[in-house]
Amino acid sequence: MNEKKIVVPGDFLTSEIKKLGSNVYINNNKIYSSVIGILSESPEYISVIALNGAYTPSAGDGLICVVKQEAATGYVLEFNSPTDTYLPKSTLRRKLDVGTVIFARIANISDNDSIELDNINILPVGTIYSTSCVKVPRIIGKNESMLNILKENTQSNIVVGKNGWIWFSSKNPKLLVRALDLVVKNSQKSNLTNSVKEFLEKNKTK
Repeated sequence: MNEKKIVVPGDFLTSEIKKLGSNVYINNNKIYSSVIGILSESPEYISVIALNGAYTPSAGDGLICVVKQEAATGYVLEFNSPTDTYLPKSTLRRKLDVGTVIFARIANISDNDSIELDNINILPVGTIYSTSCVKVPRIIGKNESMLNILKENTQSNIVVGKNGWIWFSSKNPKLLVRALDLVVKNSQKSNLTNSVKEFLEKNKTK
């Protein structure tokens, strides 16, 4: 697998005029990186994909959340963020237990950064794999190519949250975790989907 260029904060990227994406800035008509990450560049555009970072909620994101505490009128949810969020009981048809895992979408973010959730689905008993939110696009892959390979070769049901939590139920959970670890560790490398597919085909009967 070919390595993509890794940059660190303050690295000079180019003096060419380009549209700026995420995690870059201009100083004296030169473009620099503001984070540790992977350089993504085309003739017209430049950005850096952060290798690490806390999840920042955005409207429309699908989240894996865990019930942390029950209150009189709702539930406190943990979702791989420095702050928890709150789910009113009025939005649900059934009682939730502490430890229940749900998948929900962010409907709205208020001015005080509180999150409103909708499309709430209670997930069955399973396992949560935790990683940085910046690894999620690689775990899903283009047109869900990586996700489908993981599902098919480990006989797994997988639900991916934008917050970096991944729920799964699998007939080969150890192999799935090894494959997820492989994706996370090598997320900066090219041709990763084919490499993971080869790894799974080689190891799925072991």
